[in-house]
Amino acid sequence: MLPPNSPFGKPPSGYNEVLYWKISEEPSRLVLMNFLPILLAIVFGIGFFIFIRMFGGSPQLALSNQEILIFLIGIPIVLALHEFVHGIVMQSFGARPRYGFWRKGFMFYAKAPGYTFQRNQYALIVLAPLVSLSVLMCMGIFLLASNSIVWVLALWAIVNASAANADVWITALVVRYPRSAYVVDELDGIRILLAEDDTMAE
Repeated sequence: MLPPNSPFGKPPSGYNEVLYWKISEEPSRLVLMNFLPILLAIVFGIGFFIFIRMFGGSPQLALSNQEILIFLIGIPIVLALHEFVHGIVMQSFGARPRYGFWRKGFMFYAKAPGYTFQRNQYALIVLAPLVSLSVLMCMGIFLLASNSIVWVLALWAIVNASAANADVWITALVVRYPRSAYVVDELDGIRILLAEDDTMAE
């Protein structure tokens, strides 16, 4: 069942909060949050290495000093783009995102505190940077095949994937709930809302 429209970021009547998930609520979450970037870097590193071997002309895995400098300069740009994509998708659903840096979790963020999204809308918001920037890097590798700069693009893709640690975790959490659920974005986490007569089953 599709949820009713949510004008101005407010859920319809008859919806109750069933979960308030906060990253900082348990120390183990912060530990896992710092482990996930490593896991994502390994997975995407292997994936992009294979992609370059298949579609990137398989150039020698060696970067010049200039390419290393380009990679380092590009890191903050990739991280900024990551959050900007979050914000653009939020804006497409009517929200006004706020950008900042969360020192406790040591991460940048784009958030719309208190704004309510449909479950599928929120899943799209959190996954948009991981998917869109990964696709963009793949296109760049394909177009610049045989040039060693493709390794720089792959490294940027890995940085982007590592920055999606919270996004992947939250997506896994949100999709456990039915499509009729709403997600309220908060600076320190999310709230899940369900209709009074709804269940956890899809």
